Amino acid sequence: MKSAHHIATKAWVLFGLFAISGVAIFLRIILIQLDPSHEDMSAMLPQVRTIDPERGRILSADGHLLAASVPRFDLHWDPTVIDTKEETQEFLSALPELAQALATEFGGKSAQGWRNHLVDAHRSGKSRYVAIARNIEWDRRQAVQSFPWISDRSRNRSGFMFSEKPRRDKPFSPLANRTIGLHRPNGGSVGIEAAFDEALSGKSGQRLMRRIHGNYWIPATDDFIQVPEMGRDVRTTIDLRTQDVATDALRAQVNHHAAEWGCAVVMEVQTGNVVAIANLVRDPETGQCAESYNHAIGTAVEPGSTFKLASVMALLESGRMLATDTIDTGDGAFRPTQGCSKMTDTSHPDGGYGPLRLEEVFERSSNVGTAKAVQQVFGNDPQAWLDALTDIGLGQPLGIKLAGEGQPQMHASTTERSWSACSLTSMSIGYEVAMTPLQTTAFYNTIAADGRLIRPRFADALLDGDKVTTTFDTEVISERVASRTTITALQSMMERVCAPGGHGTAEDVFRDRPYSVAGKTGTARATASGGGYKGHRASFAGYFPAEKPAFTISVVVQRPTEHGYYGGVVAAPVFRAIADHLHGTRPDLVEMEPGLLAEVPRLPVSMNGSASILTSLYEELGLPFTIDSTANGEVPSHVAASTGDGLVTLTSRAVTESSIPDVRGMSLRDAVRLLETRGMRVDINGRGTVRRQSIAPGTAPRQGQTILLELS
Repeated sequence: MKSAHHIATKAWVLFGLFAISGVAIFLRIILIQLDPSHEDMSAMLPQVRTIDPERGRILSADGHLLAASVPRFDLHWDPTVIDTKEETQEFLSALPELAQALATEFGGKSAQGWRNHLVDAHRSGKSRYVAIARNIEWDRRQAVQSFPWISDRSRNRSGFMFSEKPRRDKPFSPLANRTIGLHRPNGGSVGIEAAFDEALSGKSGQRLMRRIHGNYWIPATDDFIQVPEMGRDVRTTIDLRTQDVATDALRAQVNHHAAEWGCAVVMEVQTGNVVAIANLVRDPETGQCAESYNHAIGTAVEPGSTFKLASVMALLESGRMLATDTIDTGDGAFRPTQGCSKMTDTSHPDGGYGPLRLEEVFERSSNVGTAKAVQQVFGNDPQAWLDALTDIGLGQPLGIKLAGEGQPQMHASTTERSWSACSLTSMSIGYEVAMTPLQTTAFYNTIAADGRLIRPRFADALLDGDKVTTTFDTEVISERVASRTTITALQSMMERVCAPGGHGTAEDVFRDRPYSVAGKTGTARATASGGGYKGHRASFAGYFPAEKPAFTISVVVQRPTEHGYYGGVVAAPVFRAIADHLHGTRPDLVEMEPGLLAEVPRLPVSMNGSASILTSLYEELGLPFTIDSTANGEVPSHVAASTGDGLVTLTSRAVTESSIPDVRGMSLRDAVRLLETRGMRVDINGRGTVRRQSIAPGTAPRQGQTILLELS
């Protein structure tokens, strides 16, 4: 019995020991799983992972980078690669110089602090991921690779590794910021980034990757299983110089008048190309302006007097009124019917214009005259008025490529509950109707384009490198929104508004300008968020040159609170600044006798640069020139220019893709284009032509490297 009892006791003891061991092992497993420093070895085995391609670039019309994916890197260290006494000794010997290099490059710690940080991480052996630096640029990455200990070892032996995470940069931000848009990988992209996302995105690839910590992965091999295809570039219609001028002019007026926000749109008449689109929202606390919302595309507002163009177009198209017919504006006050608000011509100092021809009603922007004319023609059949507005292209969105276009608002039928006895005359002067500034631009452009309604275009091509793969043609929504007779009459009326010496509401704005303008001012009460009206909205829309329209421009400024609020005072000066710039930089807008400048004894100082641009300019100005061909008889792509013997001589200037070109003497535009196509970042100091460059010509370019150009 004792023997049996002894055996049973031993069995229970052994059972207890096994049970305790099992519990200990179980607890150890739990603790290991909960230990954040523990690395799941199975998860660290190489895996095939999807590799996102480099996103395509967004370019200006002349090739400048508006948005591009720029590589940024996180630097970390895996101390566990140092696993022998010999390597440990080598590391400790190199550590003082390495720590000093880290302190100099990244700061944050002294050299001694970096030494302690790395030694502690190596001794603990708990983590294969020690963060060193985040979001470092390409040139700093290259600098790190030359550090002691790192430079003479592969990444697998030094332990220092980079993980890349591209960042979308906008070199010219905030210019056209909202129109260029934002790319959000998980959805919610806006602007051109969203509209052309499929082309910009490219095609994903595959690569064998190894996880080193958390969600950080590094390549397990140097080769791809499937190489990702880079996205295509989008060439926009935005001209950077015009965009810059439009933004500066708009900012000046928004600030001067302490306005809520403002926008400006510049569109080519015949193509619909939007060459500039500025949107500025002013912070009332700081007075700073920012591109935080695209009002030009997304905000439909009551246009006020700029809508009178549509009213007069409908009147003329009805066949029941001519531009020379007379409307009696009386004493400048008019109540359409009982229950309607009284309309006034507040701009007339004596309280009324008396009898005016329809063309004079438009010229002076008479509310009373416009409302009386519309009531006279359409008062007995207001549905015909609504139909007439629809026929001339109003009430429908433009259907632009970019998302977020504001929905125009207009009564469709007189049977609607919102229609009242006051609606006809209210609409005639730009109330109870809403349009976005871009829609107003497109409508005014129909007058400049002889009746064609053209869809605004923000991009004209997709590119693969320098090769155009897809083009986007001009889209005509309607070949003719009104008769030729009506369009001609409206062109004349719009010119009268801006003609010096006349009675137009913009007569003072364009006095003494070397070009002619056709346009219309607008001043409207601004609707308040809780109903009713609060403040005013100033606007101006038109085109120039009036005799040969090239550009249509519209400007809207919301709630100016200082120094006036009329469209001619607040908005028209922005138009003028943009037109001044375009007239001064576009030789094709200047009427001159052929060869006139060639008769000037002294030729202008010439610039180096693109052969095609310089020869086109000399031909346009009538300047005599000669161009030397290359050794194989071809016309060179880039030239050096010199003057003498009564003509400009252009000689070939070698430009290779594998080296930094000599851009001295070039225009800023040509220099930036050449350098950016080599992946370089350009900093600029001064104005004029390039006089000095910080990196010598012939040097091999590095991706993301910065070069300073000094201009004079």
